[in-house]
Amino acid sequence: MSLPVTFLAGLLVLFANRELQRPIAGSGRPDELLSWALLLALPGLMALSALRSVRASLVTGREARMPPRALLRLSAVATPLCLHLVLGAGGWSDLAERAANGSQLADVLLLLLSLFLAEVPRLALATAAELHLEVADGALGRPVARVLLPSAADLWPVVRSRLGWPALLVMPCALFGAGIDLLRPQRELYTLFLTTTIGATAGTLVFFAVASMLLPFWFRVAFGVRRRLPEPAATALRRTAAALGFPPARVLFLPTGMRAMNAMMVGPLPVGRFLCVTDGLVRTLDVDALTGVVAHEVGHARRGHPLLLMTLAAVLPVLLPAPLRVLEIDSLDTASQALLAVAFVIGLWTVVRAVAHRFEHEADAASVEALGAWPCTHALAVVGRMGLPGRGGWLRRHFTLHPEEPRRAHFMRRYEQEPAFRAWFQASGRRLRATVAAVTIATAAVAGWAWAHEWPLEKAVWRFHAGDFVGAEAAMVAAGQRFGGNVPERWRQRWARLGEELAAAHELAPGASSWEEARAPLAAAAWTRGVAVLLGAGPRAARPWFALAIDADEPAELVRRTVFDYCEAAADEDPERMAAAAAVVRRLGVPPGLEPVFAEPPRR
Repeated sequence: MSLPVTFLAGLLVLFANRELQRPIAGSGRPDELLSWALLLALPGLMALSALRSVRASLVTGREARMPPRALLRLSAVATPLCLHLVLGAGGWSDLAERAANGSQLADVLLLLLSLFLAEVPRLALATAAELHLEVADGALGRPVARVLLPSAADLWPVVRSRLGWPALLVMPCALFGAGIDLLRPQRELYTLFLTTTIGATAGTLVFFAVASMLLPFWFRVAFGVRRRLPEPAATALRRTAAALGFPPARVLFLPTGMRAMNAMMVGPLPVGRFLCVTDGLVRTLDVDALTGVVAHEVGHARRGHPLLLMTLAAVLPVLLPAPLRVLEIDSLDTASQALLAVAFVIGLWTVVRAVAHRFEHEADAASVEALGAWPCTHALAVVGRMGLPGRGGWLRRHFTLHPEEPRRAHFMRRYEQEPAFRAWFQASGRRLRATVAAVTIATAAVAGWAWAHEWPLEKAVWRFHAGDFVGAEAAMVAAGQRFGGNVPERWRQRWARLGEELAAAHELAPGASSWEEARAPLAAAAWTRGVAVLLGAGPRAARPWFALAIDADEPAELVRRTVFDYCEAAADEDPERMAAAAAVVRRLGVPPGLEPVFAEPPRR
């Protein structure tokens, strides 16, 4: 049940290519994509080569020329690398956005499709290769008959379990896209979410809440969780859950091909939350030990651990960007920002890990209170003998959220036998919750201060993009008075461009106070005015007009979006992007009237 690091790396590549290196509109070409898209098959082919190599080695007893494990590692690196090439050089990032035709959900699903085409075959074949490598480790170089090799029936449960993670991660991505699409018709809310920190924070918190409620349902779909537990474990587990106040119908069974011995409480919120035990755990532990595991997991729910961990790991980080922006962290050089980001991630992980370890002990204490120390310590002893997490090397010890089994067993015995230790532990739990509450309140207060500091500036941006040009001008005047005519350094470029666009908007839609009033006159005249300004004053001066035209005509004609990219690159003083955009405009067909601007440059 380990996290799919390669799939997560692919998601990071998707985000970076779209948000940090946005493609020029129209730069993607279907004919070029076809050749680049073949790269998506490379990770799967490398994993297939590893599988065939290890099978041949098992049958012949001879060592493979290319170590299969090295091939598997290369295939894992190949997925994000090939995806980056297909998105960028292959033009898929731009083509997907165009095919989505303004739908964020369609855009997200099309981008995910490329990741799935590269990673799902690789993951399935790599899993099969890993299972064959386990046979090879036991064979010690001796030939193995083909009939003794893992069959498709042996492999499928494990592969199905591994594919659950990519399927699970589709849900939050699709939910985000669907949320944006639902907001888009509500221009006021849509622009509030996109242009202000308080709106983005509120929207993200709502997203977390909805995703948390959907998670239990989607987890069951993604991993194939079943209601039916094998007997006699089913009766004992559900009886124990009922005795502890947890709905017995929500104790479920997770098949993993006997590859995982684990139990987990799924769902940070009570809505839809369930407890699932894996096939490996049910087959390995006796009924007494299983009841101890159930008591432990129910203890997590009763003590609110999932919600507390989500608060620390997700909610608090969402509140931090606004204060960091006010402190002008983004004005630091790239290296300093990277160092601060690494330090923050390490610090956050250290805190989350320490709290997670504490919560494991609290859940163990709940099991002791319900059943005594024996059932859960017995389960830990059996799991420990099987060599599961917590008994690995340095890396595993420092990156697991579970304390080592001997420490947990020692804790449970002390908790059962020493009243003074039990009282101290319970008091420390109350102090921890008070600390979490205080940190949350303090962080929210600092975030509120940052929102209040940014609001006069962000209000002007919000009102402008909502079509309230009168309100935007009033907000700009008020912000100028508050900051003495000098907005913060981090705002200067954005503020200047807002002023340019607002001046242009006032010429075309004077007195507009809503998007309904503003859109029609902008759509009718902004492009024509932009062409005239581009011919007379150049691309930098034309940028505000084209920005208004693109916004009013969304989804705008492709070549018009490319012309806007050309003008924006001029405003950003990026001649290379200007040249690339101009070449795309010429390929798509120069709009009428702009032939002098995009004429073919003379050959040297």
